[in-house]
Amino acid sequence: MSADTEPIDRIIAEWQAGIDREENFRRLFERYYRPVHRFFEKRGFSREECRDLTQETFIRVYIGMAGFRGEARFETWLFHIATNTYMKELRHRSAQKRAGHHIPLDDSGTAQASASEGRAVVDPASDRGPLDDVLNGEQRQVLRQAIASLPEQMRKCLLLRLYQELSYKEIARVMRLSEETVKAHLYQARQRLRAQLADYFGEIEL
Repeated sequence: MSADTEPIDRIIAEWQAGIDREENFRRLFERYYRPVHRFFEKRGFSREECRDLTQETFIRVYIGMAGFRGEARFETWLFHIATNTYMKELRHRSAQKRAGHHIPLDDSGTAQASASEGRAVVDPASDRGPLDDVLNGEQRQVLRQAIASLPEQMRKCLLLRLYQELSYKEIARVMRLSEETVKAHLYQARQRLRAQLADYFGEIEL
């Protein structure tokens, strides 16, 4: 049965039951990527911006799937998340304009990359992961600041690994990257963080 004909309810039920999560999320992603991408296209975003916003939407979908109860159709829930992502981006741009420098999503320049790095997959300040259990308050603050300084794609991969405990394959699926690219991002992130945080964390494995 193809991803386009398999019942959505069954795909979601299997994902929530822990059955072949990567494959089931791939089916959802492939079925709805274009509709979500078009949602952002119709709102005037560039191709690169549509890609990034679509990716962010599916990251939110993945994180929220465990709590989906089917009280509304999956498509309704999905596009509610897309709408929230859209509104969040409008607020982000409005804040940039008020600050006197509007920066688009694409990271074609150094200043653009620096500004976009404030956009995180998961807010470490509000989402506690297993690493937080062994860190005191000062260490957590230093870690958040160090993670925030990483390049955007590298930071997203690390947050999904640390705070959502996703596997390399799951991160690759959510981020639409190769598994090797995910591993490279995580390796580089760990090397950077170890260099910055050695005095705070000693031998803690990041």
